[in-house]
Amino acid sequence: MVECSNPVSCQTAKREECRCDCGGANHGKLRGLLDNPETQHDGETQLAELRSHQEELKKAKRVERRKKRAEVKKAQSTP
Repeated sequence: MVECSNPVSCQTAKREECRCDCGGANHGKLRGLLDNPETQHDGETQLAELRSHQEELKKAKRVERRKKRAEVKKAQSTP
């Protein structure tokens, strides 16, 4: 599966076009499950898993940004 830059909003989207990194591969994937009363529970379960995955991604990206800033600062302070 192609990684989305914002998986929750991409996979639950109602709009036609996709503006994230997956290029439409995951777009609206969970919307069908969430809109159907018979599969809504499965959709909500998958959505909860997706939200926890997105939180992990956000933390990893935050750590990566901090490391890059630290490297840049260190490079600027060292003559």
